[in-house]
Amino acid sequence: MMRRVAALLAAGLVMSSLSATPAVAEACGTADDLIPAQGAHFGAFADEDLDGVSEPAALEAKLSHKLGINHNFQHAGIEEEPIPDDIAAGRIPMISYAAGPEEVLRAKWTNGTLAADAVEEADALAAFCVPIFFRYSWEFELRYTDTELFKKAWKLFHDIFAERAPNVAFVWNPTWRAFIDTESGLADEFWPGAEYVDWVAADGYSRPRTDKPAYNYRSFESMFGPAYDFAVRYQKPFMVGETGVHRDETDLTRQAGYLDAARTKIKTSYPDLKAFLYFHMDGDLSDNHWRVDLPAGNPGLTALRGFAFDPYFNP
Repeated sequence: MMRRVAALLAAGLVMSSLSATPAVAEACGTADDLIPAQGAHFGAFADEDLDGVSEPAALEAKLSHKLGINHNFQHAGIEEEPIPDDIAAGRIPMISYAAGPEEVLRAKWTNGTLAADAVEEADALAAFCVPIFFRYSWEFELRYTDTELFKKAWKLFHDIFAERAPNVAFVWNPTWRAFIDTESGLADEFWPGAEYVDWVAADGYSRPRTDKPAYNYRSFESMFGPAYDFAVRYQKPFMVGETGVHRDETDLTRQAGYLDAARTKIKTSYPDLKAFLYFHMDGDLSDNHWRVDLPAGNPGLTALRGFAFDPYFNP
């Protein structure tokens, strides 16, 4: 990202955070600016060619509507960032930042280089001078067993960003199972404290599990209800960071049914759910085909278009 930002700075297309004044920082917005007073943002990660970079224009063309949020993952080896394109198109950027495996995180904490990582990333995102969502090491309960290490790293990043990049909102985002399962119900253990979190989020996918009937095509409410309650407990806006429903070629109504039920539930029962993001990509397994534009005529595309055109999801 820094290579991309350096080029943009040289071209005068983004603002340097190194010389930012309080007035400039105010002009760039803050994390609070991302919370809609009414309704909720609608967005997606849309990767049709499986290169790891969201390509929102292709999905927007099929929806006949712009996305409110474009979601991207920041991994090593991906040099081009879509943030300038999102800004130009009027989308809110969301970056999921990979902090690395536990042994790498521990080494960086021990040798002091983690702070340098935070400064570099904070300055890069501050330079864009727009509000940005930031998911630090999403689904962290699947990556880490040392909850204290994770919380120390999170707080370090948060404090550095609070000083250098107040335009960035920190999204604390485990999977839905962290909130309910006894085996992985680690939400409380990974919670860094309300003062270090701007948004609470969860990821959850509805997929076939004939071996576990309780998990077979789970409903939106059964996955996200407990996570939503957790957010309300701490008075935080809630985000569906990732969701999708597997495309059942024998019953194409499944995707549409899940999405229509989710949209209704959000509008009627979840007033503090302020962002909903769909994961529009097909994986290489037999149960992770999330795209709703296949095959032609899939009613799932009409259901996803329902989010795009609903005034509630265009705050």
